[in-house]
Amino acid sequence: IGGPAVSNAADLPSLLPVTASDTSRAVEAARSVAEAREQRNLNLGPDRLSSLVLGIVFIAVALVVGASAGIPDPSTALCMVLVVVLCAATSKVVFESVGGDAVAAQPLLVAALFVLPLPYVPVTMLVGIVLAWLFGRPQLSVTNLAAEALSGWHTLGPVAVLAISGTTPASLAYWRWYLLALAAQFAIDGAVALVRCYALGIPLASMVRPLGWAYTVDCLLAPVGLTAVLATDQPVVALAFACTPVALLAMVARDRAAHLEQSLTISAAYDQALNLATIDALTDLVNRRAWTEAVARAAIRHAAAPIDQPVTVLMADVDSLKNVNDSFGHDAGDELIRAAASVLRLAAPEGAIVARLGGDEFGLLVTGRCDADALADTVRLHAALHPTVRGCAVSLSIGTASCPPFDAVEDAVTEADLRMAGDKAVRRIERRHASSDHRLRFGDIPFTSQPAFPAIVHNAPDGLRN
Repeated sequence: IGGPAVSNAADLPSLLPVTASDTSRAVEAARSVAEAREQRNLNLGPDRLSSLVLGIVFIAVALVVGASAGIPDPSTALCMVLVVVLCAATSKVVFESVGGDAVAAQPLLVAALFVLPLPYVPVTMLVGIVLAWLFGRPQLSVTNLAAEALSGWHTLGPVAVLAISGTTPASLAYWRWYLLALAAQFAIDGAVALVRCYALGIPLASMVRPLGWAYTVDCLLAPVGLTAVLATDQPVVALAFACTPVALLAMVARDRAAHLEQSLTISAAYDQALNLATIDALTDLVNRRAWTEAVARAAIRHAAAPIDQPVTVLMADVDSLKNVNDSFGHDAGDELIRAAASVLRLAAPEGAIVARLGGDEFGLLVTGRCDADALADTVRLHAALHPTVRGCAVSLSIGTASCPPFDAVEDAVTEADLRMAGDKAVRRIERRHASSDHRLRFGDIPFTSQPAFPAIVHNAPDGLRN
């Protein structure tokens, strides 16, 4: 995008391929923006309360400070009206990013500090912020008004510093005071963020990145406002010059917003495709690919802390699936597979991974403390309680293994699979004996499933593993 077109095959080697890590980073960035949007849209009680209190306090302070200067003269009133209009316009120019949002109003604030009497600056910016809010046709309420007014707190720091220093009119000789005024603005922003973090019970560290982004944008835009004031002694002209770059920023922000929307759409499609790639369509369990990834993650955690990160593996295979397919058709076999999936899902502890590994084979992975024998018993109990499928009881051959005593999770998976195969071999033999007994006693009858008692046999012959 925005680069030269590829005109022939000779140009292709110069293009850098898009790697999986590039895609992952882009999708993760889009997810972060989406999560930030979702957080802003949440009506969290403590956050609404802190916003209400802080917003009302700022409104009161701005009104009191403004009233202390008395009624403005006509020229000052005209400048105030212009600042209100420009503030309402610039408040709509928002840069949205992974790090946080930033409003491009800093040049206007800096210019207003020098073209207006300092006591009028907070209340003038407040009116502009409220006007921008009203243009958005919001749901009118005191809480929402206070939440919008909250963003005006940062004006009080520079006003206080410049009032104490008496550094007006503007001059580069006072640059140290100007830096201190900017620092005061950032300090108040940080204090407001601290209060809101405390109200929400979240760590202040979570605000470091958004605040850093906002501070960086303000540092880059503040000199624009100061330059406009230094360039002319006409207040109206200074305000116009200060806001001229904001028009360019608005165009860039609009273009960026469009690209963000495209990124979010692509991210959603990527998530959907990834979900489809890791979900078994028949059972809605995760598939072998997701199972392999989960086993790999569990292996890393267990290797790092063998005692604190135990792992239990249960492998299961549906009994008599071939007989059900032969007797009632593959739709009935699919029903039996879904029933087995339901049994394992109900028996699985919270946070466990339940996967269909292919055909009639399933895996259950538990990270954390878990009694393997109790888990197997729970699976068998749920299977016994499950309704029959075409007259066939839901029965599973099961094998389990844990780390510890096994050192590696992969070894536990292999051992659980061997034990499951042994259990299946014994169950097959039992069903054959049971079927023979029925034929001897009653003659040939239609197939029915015969539940078998649990048994585990190691190293079953290969011919019996299916």
